[in-house]
Amino acid sequence: MPEPTPVRQSGTASREPRSPRGIRAVILGALLAGLAPLAGFLGGSMAGHSGGETGMSPLFLWMFGGLIVGAIGAVIAIMGALRWMRTRHMGQNPPDKDG
Repeated sequence: MPEPTPVRQSGTASREPRSPRGIRAVILGALLAGLAPLAGFLGGSMAGHSGGETGMSPLFLWMFGGLIVGAIGAVIAIMGALRWMRTRHMGQNPPDKDG
């Protein structure tokens, strides 16, 4: 007969190592900054150029949207890198405690 698996009690701490703060934002932002313009180019290529003279071309709108989303991804990556560097420096130089 197999042994029952132990039940984890609530309130116990997990032993998994945590990733540094900001590293997830760097990875997500870099992926978004790299893939969004490509997706905009692909969507614009599939939409094509309309023959009418009214309004904007779907090709332009898709490509411009991809560039905007890519820029947002770059900002997320930069903010994540700043957070990551800030936590690395705080870990090396702990603040002085007066008292």
